[in-house]
Amino acid sequence: MSAHAHPKPIGGKLLDPTMKVLLGLFGLAVLIMIYRFAAGVGPVSNMTDGYAWGIWEPINVVVFTGIGAGAYSVGLLCYLLNKGRYHPFVRPAVLVGAVAYSLGGSSILIALGRYWNAYLLAAVPIWNLNSVLLEVAVCVISYVLVLWVEVLPAVLEGAAESKSPAFARLGRIWGPRLSKAMPFVIALAVLLPTMHQSSLGGLMLIATTKVDPLWHTWALPMLALISCLSMGYGAVVVLTNLLNFTWKAKVDQELFADMSKVNGGLLFLFAGLRVVDIVAQGKLHYLARLDHHLFFFLLEMALFLVPAFQFFSPRVRRNRGRLFGAALMSIAAGALWRVDTYLTCFNAGEGWQYFPSVGETLITIGMAAVGVAVFLLVSRLFPVVVVEDAHGHSHVGAGEVRPAVSR
Repeated sequence: MSAHAHPKPIGGKLLDPTMKVLLGLFGLAVLIMIYRFAAGVGPVSNMTDGYAWGIWEPINVVVFTGIGAGAYSVGLLCYLLNKGRYHPFVRPAVLVGAVAYSLGGSSILIALGRYWNAYLLAAVPIWNLNSVLLEVAVCVISYVLVLWVEVLPAVLEGAAESKSPAFARLGRIWGPRLSKAMPFVIALAVLLPTMHQSSLGGLMLIATTKVDPLWHTWALPMLALISCLSMGYGAVVVLTNLLNFTWKAKVDQELFADMSKVNGGLLFLFAGLRVVDIVAQGKLHYLARLDHHLFFFLLEMALFLVPAFQFFSPRVRRNRGRLFGAALMSIAAGALWRVDTYLTCFNAGEGWQYFPSVGETLITIGMAAVGVAVFLLVSRLFPVVVVEDAHGHSHVGAGEVRPAVSR
């Protein structure tokens, strides 16, 4: 990465109005979580034996980790395919991934009926090695640790430039040491999400009679992996544009255009697999149903195909606004397919119904809010975001809190 493209801490006021709103939403969610852990999951949620996951797993885990897959997507380009010019996107994507996966892992604990037995996950001798869910849990926990290790270079870099001798010494000693270990960390950062993202699809293979036939397919693991890559690339474009709007983060339209063509190919691949699977398995008659299944299927296909065509349009790739909109649709496409597979088009059987409670919804909103708050906090204190120039970032609240490198 060139010197002019080096990340910088944004600085600014930590407890600005945006942060106060985010923390307020999370505080409300914390109160509900306290009640949930004291009174049980039943009084807070509408989860049942038929719908034992509610919205916490489909959204907080499956969708959040898909959005957080930007670290995985960009990592594949940068490190596996040796496209180093995408490196300015790495740190923001990794931070989003670390936050999103941490929230996903935390949400699992909230949803567990007997959460006090979670410590048994560390008891390796009693593991059920035939469990796909176990593989997902172990991989996700491991990947969370790997992602936060990937965040550490920004923290140590900020510490190395600190005016505090203790922090400066810490950064200068451990920064180079961590750099030597990063190739092994990056290797894990590519391996682990490949395993658990595909397993998130494979997990629903066993629900042969409950997942609607239009969604239940042998290709579920492959579709889950493709959708996370697409959501990840879309999230990088959306995030960088939002950071440019708020903090004047550097935007390279040419890089966005090239990366979006990759995303377009993934979206076409996903839609093609869906269509081929439906035709090959003789499921076309299910498209004659005039119900919510057909509505969600057509909506999914539109969300996948519209941005796919847009990403290959030179007119769209040259326009930041249009590219932003297409990237947002690619995130929505993967998110909708995941929610449909896990919840909307999941039929638990006769007599079972589900609609998320107010408590479930507020906890989900609160978890998302604290995720944004953590991203803002780290980016303000440490060099994560590449800004356009030394004076290009927002000066709202500047000077009230100094970034770590100036301390």
